[in-house]
Amino acid sequence: MIMKTTRYFVLFLLIFTTIFQAGCRKKTIDIAAPAVIIDGTPSVASMSGQSISFSADQLQFSVDLYVVNKNGQHVAGLTRSNFSISKTSTLTYTLNDVKSVGQTAKAGYSAMMLLDQSGSISSSDPNNLRIEASKIFIKSLGAKDNAALSSFSGSSIFYHRGFSRDTLMPFKTLDSLRGRVGGGTPLYESAILATNYTALKAPNENKALLAFTDGEDTGYSSIAAVIANSLKNNIPIYSIGLSNSVDEVVLSQMANETGGAFFWAKDAKQLVTSFGTLGNLLHGSARLYRTSWTVRRSSGTWRVGDVVTGTIVITLPTGELVDSAFYFKVK
Repeated sequence: MIMKTTRYFVLFLLIFTTIFQAGCRKKTIDIAAPAVIIDGTPSVASMSGQSISFSADQLQFSVDLYVVNKNGQHVAGLTRSNFSISKTSTLTYTLNDVKSVGQTAKAGYSAMMLLDQSGSISSSDPNNLRIEASKIFIKSLGAKDNAALSSFSGSSIFYHRGFSRDTLMPFKTLDSLRGRVGGGTPLYESAILATNYTALKAPNENKALLAFTDGEDTGYSSIAAVIANSLKNNIPIYSIGLSNSVDEVVLSQMANETGGAFFWAKDAKQLVTSFGTLGNLLHGSARLYRTSWTVRRSSGTWRVGDVVTGTIVITLPTGELVDSAFYFKVK
């Protein structure tokens, strides 16, 4: 009887151990999470705006768009019906074609992150999503990528961390920026200084400046100086503007004329997808929509050097609408 009871007890232990181990293994699998979790709202980047041809009253141009959903994934399958530009009092737009195109692959990148810490940021980004989005960008660094962190406020630029592949240590530095806001917006001067720093210190040949700002420049430099310095150093500017009051013309000009891209984050949570997907653009691995348009004017004539700006509205399959400002000069 004792031996029989012992055998039952041993059998019970074996069954219990097997179930417990299986439960542990299942629990480990269930709680596993991807390295980068993006939970934002859809965003769009505009780039490569350029004129194709023009006559007295009509102009043909193209704009490339990088469209991602709230999880930072490329939105596939968009057609002509998904893109529109509203008519103005003098301009009428017609969409001619939409093509899905790929970028030219690039090697690992060195990205300087330049964060706006001016006083108005406390109202345009009260939840510090620019900081959380920056963490997502850092966590998405590849094996050959590296990033540096700087910020500007008042009349100064601050260099917080040099170029590094460290994907964890910068978080403490980013968190230290919470609440440390105030002063004006020396955007142009800071962009020039950050570009020069990147040109000297960045270890990779594929370099970029990521400029986040919510307002117009209040310093003493100029947009022309920023663009000239960027082109001289071969460092494109990827600008991210926050809120409805951002100067989208200046920021899209800064991006387009330096070979970068412009994200317009009207919703602060768009910063999460903007920063989380910038790595795809920097690596040259993003899928883009090349939109081709004709714009007709009811008065006046098109001339070389004319500045063309506007907003493309993209209707996503979910019914959500996202805006993308564009800028180019007639050539």
